[in-house]
Amino acid sequence: MRFAKVLCGERMTVAVFSENTSTRRLIILFTSITVLLVGISVASLLILNHTMNKLSDSLYSDVYQNSELILNADRDLYQAALALQTTVGGTLTSAQRSTLSQEFEDNNAQALQRVNTARYNLDAVKSPFNGMKQSELLLDELRNELDHFGTTLTAWRDNGRELISQRVQSSWNPASYSSLAIHTELNEVREGLNQAEDKIDTYASQVMTEFNNLKSSLFAVYSVFLFLLVLVIIYLSRRLISLQNEMQDEQSLYQLIGETMSDFIVLTDPNGLILYASPSHAAALGYVPSKGAPLSNYIREAEISWAKLKSVVQSSPRISELRMRSAEGHWVWLETKVTPIAGSRNFPAQFMLVSREITQRKQYEERLHKLAFYDHLTAIPNRAHFKMYMENLINQPEDRRQEIAVALLDCDRFKQLNDTLGHLAGDEFLQLLSRELQQTVKGSGQAFRIGGDEFAVVLHRFSSPQMLDELLNRLLQLFNKSWSVNQGSSFHTSASIGVALYPQHGSSINELLRAADLAMYRSKNHGGNEANLYSEHVDKKYSDQRN
Repeated sequence: MRFAKVLCGERMTVAVFSENTSTRRLIILFTSITVLLVGISVASLLILNHTMNKLSDSLYSDVYQNSELILNADRDLYQAALALQTTVGGTLTSAQRSTLSQEFEDNNAQALQRVNTARYNLDAVKSPFNGMKQSELLLDELRNELDHFGTTLTAWRDNGRELISQRVQSSWNPASYSSLAIHTELNEVREGLNQAEDKIDTYASQVMTEFNNLKSSLFAVYSVFLFLLVLVIIYLSRRLISLQNEMQDEQSLYQLIGETMSDFIVLTDPNGLILYASPSHAAALGYVPSKGAPLSNYIREAEISWAKLKSVVQSSPRISELRMRSAEGHWVWLETKVTPIAGSRNFPAQFMLVSREITQRKQYEERLHKLAFYDHLTAIPNRAHFKMYMENLINQPEDRRQEIAVALLDCDRFKQLNDTLGHLAGDEFLQLLSRELQQTVKGSGQAFRIGGDEFAVVLHRFSSPQMLDELLNRLLQLFNKSWSVNQGSSFHTSASIGVALYPQHGSSINELLRAADLAMYRSKNHGGNEANLYSEHVDKKYSDQRN
């Protein structure tokens, strides 16, 4: 549970670091987008204003052009009226009268053409926006007025032609001509033009008013949208800043936890380089591992080497026991949980090592191990260790299995030593014998004390029977000498040795011990100080005696 809590806290710390960086990037990105949106909005507003002003100017220019046409048509009517009055009222030659008549026709035709042009232009006028109802009504009235003008102009022109035709006839009666009637009729025609011109001015004013109102409405809507956008941006910015502050507070909190907790935390990259080491290392090691240094510089165990660590700990946590060297040079035992922190594509981006010191526990376990597997008097392996050692050798894979010799050794005349010099002298002898026995078989096997003055030697590093005989002779020579015990007392002993081979004399530990014991019993019966290899035919009679 302790490891889980520490790991959870440390994972949250790493997550905070990562989220902190992501939040900064998000704020920068969001600010850039905000500035871009505001810039685009302002630019769009300016472009819209410019476009609407151009439309307004274009529309006003079209309307003003039609007004000019009507004014020119009015001047043409005036010139036609002067030509008519001169032709009818004055004394003129035939040529002069013909010229004035043509001038009358031309001015009337030009006036009608100008009005028709204005009518055509007004028919082509289309509002750039929907909803300008009032200006559309005025435009319809203006079209009707111009249509009516065409009718009155035609009537006035026909009357003028009639007067000119009567004037050239001999039956012309000057009393029938009335200039007042001509002026009255002309004023009626020009009144239509004046009304059309007034309606054009009213239409232009109405269009500009509606256009400006529409532009104001659009600007108001756009301004409200821009204002709401700014409010949303301000709100989101405040939320991001608040989130950033919360993350900084959490980062400070987790950093404080990491610096004050007693567990040791190391964070590495995928190549085993240290990214972070908690200050708690200083209490146990006397230093804090350096950032950027390889983790392998500090750990001793080969099984936790970085190459193997990466291959074993790829997807799930692993708990290992390892040692780190302290500043004073001694090794500190740590129980470490190694956890991969997943990156992209399911490959670890980092490794986290959460450790706690277990030096005292390892020392206690070592003492228990010695009590369980080592003889308390002689400090060499005991019977339980012998059994475990043999099981490991026998259970080796077939390709690695080797020949094994189990030798049982019994001290001759050991009981006499205890009876004459006492048990303390006997214990001293066993201690001296055990040390020399270990040295004698070192490199060839292992010695065990299996009870009293009885020892077992497992030999499994010999390549020939001659080499085995040489080792057994060395064991006999070790026992066959005088020992100085009990502060100078001399004691001479020898050994009876029985040897059984695996797998020739047995496939189990009990079978091998029984065979070696029978061979050793034969050595004792021969007076001791000899080593005998088990033989089923020779030792069969000793089997019955031992039973």
